[in-house]
Amino acid sequence: MNKFFIIIFILVFSSNIFSQVKNATFVTRIQGSKDMPLELNLLVESLENSIGYEKILPTIMNIDSYARVLSKEDIFLIGKVEIYKTLLKTNESFPKAIIDGNSTKIIKDAIKKAKDPFVKWFLQALLQDCESLLGSSNYKDYLLQKNNGRLERLELKKIDKKVQLIYRWVSKVNPDSPDFQELIKSDLIPVLMDSLINIEESFYLMASSTILEQFPTLIKSPAELKFFSLKEIKVFKKTVPPVKTVEDILNPITEETNSTDAILPEPSREDWINQDNAPLNLKNLPKPSDDADWLQDF
Repeated sequence: MNKFFIIIFILVFSSNIFSQVKNATFVTRIQGSKDMPLELNLLVESLENSIGYEKILPTIMNIDSYARVLSKEDIFLIGKVEIYKTLLKTNESFPKAIIDGNSTKIIKDAIKKAKDPFVKWFLQALLQDCESLLGSSNYKDYLLQKNNGRLERLELKKIDKKVQLIYRWVSKVNPDSPDFQELIKSDLIPVLMDSLINIEESFYLMASSTILEQFPTLIKSPAELKFFSLKEIKVFKKTVPPVKTVEDILNPITEETNSTDAILPEPSREDWINQDNAPLNLKNLPKPSDDADWLQDF
């Protein structure tokens, strides 16, 4: 018996492996490293998932080249600053912009549902900015003066500028929408591309002004990458079983019912048909009473 179960297990297990291998595909991905800011690594991952690695590879190769003559401190500082600066840059004005407890609640709900690494990081950064504003000692004064239609103090004008920058993104977050993440990404992608190009330009300027190091030679092949790398990653396609319709369920039943060649099962010969267990003679059974009580129920 044990052998039988082992054979069944092997067959099922091997069929599952074969099914997974059959559904697996290899895709090329740009991998970041710990020598680059986390924000930049997540940005690259989000971009290549959306538009493909080919479109950003030339920029990545230039960034990788310039970074070779920069200190780690400069790499992290420039990378982070350019990403934050580009994300918060806006020419839009929101007269009724407000950041309150409801803003943080919406963002927290969105963080729980977000799957994209960069979107999740971005929402977490947005939440920190909102909580920092709400915790400011001047925020109550800002709300009072804002409601009165005038902001006199410089500190309050700075707060209003922050509110404007943050509200631009908070207003786009709607965790109740099933495609809220894709909507955010559609707005983020152009901004992320700008961030990547700004990092490339800033790295170039820093590398050009470095006196102690010779200006780096631009790499010509992905194989020369130092801070990034190209990897072949196995991706498994999710196979969704077809949804059965009512017709799919009823067809086999109706076909069986309409079949003229259907073979009916023969009665099984069980012990109950033995002579000793045969029913009594029907003639000897008592006749039902005409005034039986149970008839009154009808």
